[in-house]
Amino acid sequence: MKIKTTVHIHFTKYSWENEGRFQAISYEIKDDINHTYVGPQEIEVDVPDHFDPRSAQIAALEKQQQKVMADFRKSITDINRRISELSALEQA
Repeated sequence: MKIKTTVHIHFTKYSWENEGRFQAISYEIKDDINHTYVGPQEIEVDVPDHFDPRSAQIAALEKQQQKVMADFRKSITDINRRISELSALEQA
């Protein structure tokens, strides 16, 4: 299926680059030293007829879940280490 959407065209050039580039972004960035707003542009994009974003969303949530669990395990390990250190000081 074809969908129409509006993108915002910006010219971007950083000081370390020889040449800048045009970018299409879904939102407008205010002009600054690196970005110059060119203007809005309506484009037409082909999207698969039966596009379903749920599998990608589930994968992203599972990745986020793994990170949260790893951060939790690290926090528990740090807390247990600190408890052990403090307990050792009490007995000394």
